[in-house]
Amino acid sequence: DDPPEGMEILATPEQLTDERQGRAMLERFLGQMEVDLRTVFVLHEFEELNMSEIADVLEIPRGTVASRLRRARQEFRERVVALQGPRKQR
Repeated sequence: DDPPEGMEILATPEQLTDERQGRAMLERFLGQMEVDLRTVFVLHEFEELNMSEIADVLEIPRGTVASRLRRARQEFRERVVALQGPRKQR
């Protein structure tokens, strides 16, 4: 089940390609966001700061952080949905 200690698990070429494509897509999505939205999104979702910490770091009100995070998440979701293409009717 678990590999012996010290044994390194190597990714397959397909896994590496998928990971590289995913990273490129994420960078493209983030690059298309307004800087203010992207900053809050990255600090919360990737750096795992809470809203109070982000407010302190950026020296903005918590309400502004919450608003920007909500808008950034919505924009991110919309881009993912657009990438998936139209859904088929059931």
